Amino acid sequence: MSFPVWLKKDLSDIIEINLPKDGVLVLLIGNASEIKSIASILNPEQIKDLVSNRVKFKNWVQTEALGFGSSCQFRLLGNEQEFSELASKLLSIGLIQGKHVPIFDNQTTLIHFLPNEGRVRMAKTEERKKIKVLVVDDSETIRKLLHRVLSDDPELECVATVEKPSLVEAAILKYKPDVLTLDIHMPEMDGVTLLKNILQKYTIPAIMISSLSKEEGTYVLDALEAGAVDYIQKPSMAEIKILAPVICEKIKMARQAKVQRRIAFSNSIARTPVLLSSDQVDFSYLIAIGSSTGGTEALKKLLTDLPENIPPIVIVQHIPPVFSKAFADRMNQLCPFEVKEASDGDIVTKNRVLVAPGGKQMKVVFRGGELKILIEDSPPVNRHKPSVDVLFDSIVDLNLKKVTAAILTGMGGDGARGLLKLKQKNMHTIAQDEASCVVYGMPKEAVKLGGVVQVLPLDQIAGALLKACLLKRTRAA
Repeated sequence: MSFPVWLKKDLSDIIEINLPKDGVLVLLIGNASEIKSIASILNPEQIKDLVSNRVKFKNWVQTEALGFGSSCQFRLLGNEQEFSELASKLLSIGLIQGKHVPIFDNQTTLIHFLPNEGRVRMAKTEERKKIKVLVVDDSETIRKLLHRVLSDDPELECVATVEKPSLVEAAILKYKPDVLTLDIHMPEMDGVTLLKNILQKYTIPAIMISSLSKEEGTYVLDALEAGAVDYIQKPSMAEIKILAPVICEKIKMARQAKVQRRIAFSNSIARTPVLLSSDQVDFSYLIAIGSSTGGTEALKKLLTDLPENIPPIVIVQHIPPVFSKAFADRMNQLCPFEVKEASDGDIVTKNRVLVAPGGKQMKVVFRGGELKILIEDSPPVNRHKPSVDVLFDSIVDLNLKKVTAAILTGMGGDGARGLLKLKQKNMHTIAQDEASCVVYGMPKEAVKLGGVVQVLPLDQIAGALLKACLLKRTRAA
């Protein structure tokens, strides 16, 4: 059996093809010519702009193409009707032989095309399990909107919606959800109290639904402190197209997140300060930290482990505008040094921690002989505003000699490239380890890029940051 020339080429490019609501994600690995050849075999009528990586296959459950060495292997997942046309096409172009292709009646079928072996192998398979979501909200409008958003995503399933907190446990036992969404304000009890009650019995990842108002800032921080994985903005019809992808992404992330069960739910937490005296630390150092999902609790642990006298610290935590000040104010109550939401022109100085304001970009600049904060209303970077990379890049541009930086728990890769640039400037860089992360995303990407000097559990990072800021005579000793 002979195969087209394109199957023998080296595979170089990865093209993601986004499908409509009634389709799924298609991942094809190969160059443009190879992708076009594969796509034309499957459904030539639906080929659209390959340059912008958009091709639609209306009738396919799932299609994947995987590259191995210098050949191309692809797997196709579908049912009998979906493969009837494909089988005839594969036969017509000589990729398979014989008059009939075995199809399992009323079963999902997996086709493996193996060019090196010269055959197509078929087998029945189980469909990918969806993430089951239980929505808890007293608003019928919000319940319907969330149900609609979740139902439109092929990887998610809204198994039930619940109106009252008193009905939640029964729903958990009946539907066994993978993720919960909890409203903040509900009858009978608020969402934070409900979360605490749930986590005493069940380790189910929970995401809080918030209006992101100033009034709800304290509630959301309390929920994160109690063990919520994250929070999302309460959707409205006007914003549904913008918020739907964010909601779905956070729910998928929550499914993989580590649920932190906490016995105590107060601001009075045990501190284990780093035991370094002031005369050992070089306060001309700058410490920069970036974090995202799970970051508010990670930062609380890190900051409360630091002693009273510290080098200046600048922080980007992915957080909405109204919550950044509430978070900074809460840290200021817990820490023996100043913690504040950064303002444009703030001086970067010892014994002060500056937290980037939500919805803005924060940079460190040199003005009037001092390091100061520059706050800009510039576009998102890596989809984030504030962005860790924006902060780290601004520090790289200053060509400072004394910087240490850390990247903590969070989804995505924001900050990874900036951390690499700092390491390339011979700065000490730290990443939180996977075991202590709520979501091992940003640290993982930083490690992958080679931008990390040390990978440490959270409870060792405060000490490592300060040890990197020791005076030279202390180092020598």
